[in-house]
Amino acid sequence: MTILKSILLTGIATLSLVAGTALAQSNAPTNGAVGDTSKMTYGREADNAQDQIRGFNAAFSSGEKFVEISPEAQVAQMGPGVNWGGYDPFLEGGQTKFKLSYIRKMRDAGFTTLRIPLFTFKHMDTQGHLDPAWLNRLDQVVEAGLHAKMTVILDEHDFDDCAKDTDACSVVLPNVWYELSARYKSAPNSVIFELLNEPHGNITDKLWNAWLVDLIGIVRETNPTRNVIVGPIGWNSADQLDKLTLPDGDHHLIATFHYYTPMEFTHQGATWAGPELEKLHDVRWTGTAEQTATINTTFDKVSAWGKAHNRPIFLGEYGTYGHVNKNMDDRVAWTSAVSKAADARGFARAYWDFAGPDGFGVFDNDKGTWVEPLKNALVSH
Repeated sequence: MTILKSILLTGIATLSLVAGTALAQSNAPTNGAVGDTSKMTYGREADNAQDQIRGFNAAFSSGEKFVEISPEAQVAQMGPGVNWGGYDPFLEGGQTKFKLSYIRKMRDAGFTTLRIPLFTFKHMDTQGHLDPAWLNRLDQVVEAGLHAKMTVILDEHDFDDCAKDTDACSVVLPNVWYELSARYKSAPNSVIFELLNEPHGNITDKLWNAWLVDLIGIVRETNPTRNVIVGPIGWNSADQLDKLTLPDGDHHLIATFHYYTPMEFTHQGATWAGPELEKLHDVRWTGTAEQTATINTTFDKVSAWGKAHNRPIFLGEYGTYGHVNKNMDDRVAWTSAVSKAADARGFARAYWDFAGPDGFGVFDNDKGTWVEPLKNALVSH
């Protein structure tokens, strides 16, 4: 049973948060206009929600205030970034080698953006509210990032559950953004929201474009000018950007895409990536003219899309799996080439990842030290 289905069966469906809207795939409108967003608030317990959001807002009541910033200016100042969270036990309250002081270590190394993947669905109760203990742990990470003068991205990362069960996702995901957007409404502008990582599977372009109207509308109730990150379907594929429809009247949106091409190189040996990639090894990437041209062609296409739609670009993920690929020179060559291509076109970027268990890390948790060749490839441009 999926987390989403479990939540629905235990009572969250009684909230009727999507009553009267067209969020289900079967009747999503093709013009991107969904139902009245205000109907999505039906059944929420406003007093309880207010109690839960008060903590973080109060913490920043005497600190740095939110000041409107254009998405173009924000992207220009984001610089090199790194992904951390989600898969690390810290946010779950479990045993971890991660320390909050590592966020300052990221900043000191030259990383100026911290993207935090969040698995929120399993922390939501049957009234549509997120667990206060989990939120408090998230607050600690956000505050550490802000104190280190980093841009902090809250990235909703329950993408696989949403891809499998769009009906359930259309109930839970709006609640997530009611909770997070209200909780962080007083945070400085260096906190950015990312609505959903890598929509794919049953999330079609028509459905995703329809959902975006409601999800952005929810955020705008409490954060009318905070910048929000949105990417296309197909795992945030650059090839799917032409199918992404963003509200013309919202001028605080940043478009994102992810880049792991060629997968035969970046994911060779990865056990979760399918049998064809799992059996691969010793696939090389040496920066030949043809290999570099592949990157440039894709990035030129993304840049052209951004200019045509007046949207700045954030490369939210890129990286190489290292448990099987032990050729550090190749990994560094690819990482450097992608970083340079993004920088040359004015994209912000965030490497996947800091030190997760998935073998991509730029930091060695066991040794407590940086993987220097990868770090230098990311921050030396």
